[in-house]
Amino acid sequence: MPKSSLKNRNKKPMGVYDLSNMSPKKLQKFMASYNKLHFVASNNQKYVITDNLLRNLVCRDVNPVRKSFDDLHIDKMVDIDSLFSETACLVLISHKNSVDIDEKYGAVLTGLLQNALNTFGGAVVLLQSGLSGQSMVLIRQVVELCSTIIHIVGDPEARVIDKFIEGKYHSTDSVGRASKAVPIIGHFWGVLSKSFVHINYGHTEIKPVRLHKRDDKDVETIITCLRMTIWICYLTAEIAFPTAREHNRYWKKRLINGRPAVEYAPSPEERDWAAKFLSLDDVGPNDLAGGDVNNS
Repeated sequence: MPKSSLKNRNKKPMGVYDLSNMSPKKLQKFMASYNKLHFVASNNQKYVITDNLLRNLVCRDVNPVRKSFDDLHIDKMVDIDSLFSETACLVLISHKNSVDIDEKYGAVLTGLLQNALNTFGGAVVLLQSGLSGQSMVLIRQVVELCSTIIHIVGDPEARVIDKFIEGKYHSTDSVGRASKAVPIIGHFWGVLSKSFVHINYGHTEIKPVRLHKRDDKDVETIITCLRMTIWICYLTAEIAFPTAREHNRYWKKRLINGRPAVEYAPSPEERDWAAKFLSLDDVGPNDLAGGDVNNS
């Protein structure tokens, strides 16, 4: 690549070259390096687009972008990582040990939670790589996965799990049910759907991959959404596997009509921690309805 192109790494798409001032010898050597080239002429200038834009993006161009994210934001990921790891621990305990849950439920819930965590990790990688809008699409999928788990667990008649296994279940139906247990899910899912998933005028904005800059409000907003999302993942893990360990942080075990259930009852200290983690005034019964969730 010409040195001038390296200098302007953040000023034009990688793999797009200005041929206007290139000598015939350099042009011949350049053209021999690629299998297929696309030429564009505009305002007395000639450009060529090479056939390796995608490979350049994923193998080379995102590397400095990722580093710039780490330099600016990696410290903000520490407590997110801590809750992510604790959630993964609950999933592993439930997978490896008997946690008083029907085998049919165990396989489904463990698989869904593991995929939710993988998808969450994908959202972080996309944000780190400068693909912020795409990151939010995955964040919304994580919320939908968690909503599906809550819907399955909260169905005392076990119809939802059967529909899910038979392939007759629609995950979007889960959000309303999950919102009864965790109301903030409905609001959060709606914002993500309207602003980032459903195609709207905002999707017309061209956002090339560029180095991260300090005080980027869009990135700060997404990091806030990551906090909310991993917190929902953790709540979901406790709802799905309430007997995985003796003391839960949020959902306390109880019996309703002889059936195991959980009730949202965090300690005052836990509520204070969650409010700080989520940048909210409080995370109490009014925020999460304080209701019961049946556990199959």
